[in-house]
Amino acid sequence: MLESCKSIPPCVYPIADNLDAALAAGEDLVASAANWAKGDCSDPAVAGAQRWTVSRFKAHELNLVARIVQARQHVNALGQEAPRFRPLAQLFVSATGDLAEAFSELNEQVESGFETGGDSTAYLRSRGLVDEEAASLEEAEAPQVSDEFLVAGKVPLGICLDLVAEFLDALDLTFDLYPEEDRDEVNAIAPPTDAKVGESAGSTV
Repeated sequence: MLESCKSIPPCVYPIADNLDAALAAGEDLVASAANWAKGDCSDPAVAGAQRWTVSRFKAHELNLVARIVQARQHVNALGQEAPRFRPLAQLFVSATGDLAEAFSELNEQVESGFETGGDSTAYLRSRGLVDEEAASLEEAEAPQVSDEFLVAGKVPLGICLDLVAEFLDALDLTFDLYPEEDRDEVNAIAPPTDAKVGESAGSTV
């Protein structure tokens, strides 16, 4: 078990800030599904509302990945400055490699989506939100973002958020980052157990 340490390497703070923000982005991603508009996709109002919701999915997903990538840039330094963290740092870097590689591509997809409307059906299908047999959004059920949402089309959201939460917990345990009065607020953002999927996102690696 990692022991408490009073000496805090400077890189710990940007890691913790970005991981906190990543958890919040995951929560926003889950919540944004509630804005989905049901109805006839040939109705411009319905189609426009659905495209807007998909744009929210993309924006929150990009924010989630960006925050993980930014934290990842400091994690290697943490492994060097705090040797006890090296195994966990290596695990985090390895587990988030696919997201780091996909970051630039995701950014391009979001920019293209805002400019052209994007291909909403293809995006939702690539994230596991639309059944493979559904030919269009009109034939699909309202998307529900859960543990199985594929972040960047690669990593399940539950696994992604659980990894972030575990690393953040390890930082807090070692460096006592959060006073008791702040800890409840942080825990409220962290993903709960699988029993509450749909309200938030969390899973075991």
